[in-house]
Amino acid sequence: MLRFLLLLACVAIFASGQDPYLVAGDHYHLAFENTWARATRVTYGPHETAPVHDHSLTPTAIYIYVTDGGEFRFKHMTGFKVAGTVITRPAVKAGAIRFAHSAPETHSVEYLGDVPTDYIRIELRTEARDLPIRNIRLPPPVMDPAKSAVLNEFENGQVRILRVVCAAGEKCPPSKNPDDPAIVTVMTGPDRGAVRWSPKAEKGPLDEVRIELKSDPVPARK
Repeated sequence: MLRFLLLLACVAIFASGQDPYLVAGDHYHLAFENTWARATRVTYGPHETAPVHDHSLTPTAIYIYVTDGGEFRFKHMTGFKVAGTVITRPAVKAGAIRFAHSAPETHSVEYLGDVPTDYIRIELRTEARDLPIRNIRLPPPVMDPAKSAVLNEFENGQVRILRVVCAAGEKCPPSKNPDDPAIVTVMTGPDRGAVRWSPKAEKGPLDEVRIELKSDPVPARK
């Protein structure tokens, strides 16, 4: 009985130890979680590492790079087409976005950059409609900060990815689809890196990335 109880304890510790919010809480910061999505703010200092942890399955994920960042090295223990491999993610620029297929995976992380980096990982829990064959990569756009504007950079049956500029003293432009729930990431100002669920309109000067969700949540999958 004692051995059995010890085995159960070890299994429980191992299972909980794979949670990135527990084993790598210095890097993975939960912004919010609901039936539609889970948003995580990820921060690394120069040459920092994170131990082995899991990422669960969701249909798709969106990465919003709040700051510039250097290369990352991921050592994958499990994962679709990546088990047993080491993958290096190239350097990124602030304002870049990646809309990606998502798959469960277990890996450790090594940040190779010389400067701190900050990005948002949004795991979408909504129906993946019109999913692109390849990941969508959006470079930082050039927009006039003195003029309030909305730029639709990508849209399919699941999401609408919008860049929003809010000029000084003006409210951010309203959505043309107010019934669609939205995930808003603040890209400039003192709250840079904040992630909000369907917030009220804020005043500029401010740049935002607005992810509008067009499809409904799907049941959780393991």
